[in-house]
Amino acid sequence: MKRLCIIEDQTAIREMSLEILRLDANYQVVGEAGNGQSAITLCLETNPDVCLLDAKLPGLNGVDILRRFSKKPPR
Repeated sequence: MKRLCIIEDQTAIREMSLEILRLDANYQVVGEAGNGQSAITLCLETNPDVCLLDAKLPGLNGVDILRRFSKKPPR
């Protein structure tokens, strides 16, 4: 089972994604965040295998988050 984080600033999209992914036994949703800084904290705390990451987030955007983790992955 893959551990997954959902990072999306629009609540409706985040909740729809959460509902869909909860139906798939291959994924365990371990957290969700609505902005860039919360996303970084969440990933460092939960060490997910996969992130569903929005490109446009308040604060740090998805591209900034990917750059940060490509230099130093959470685990």
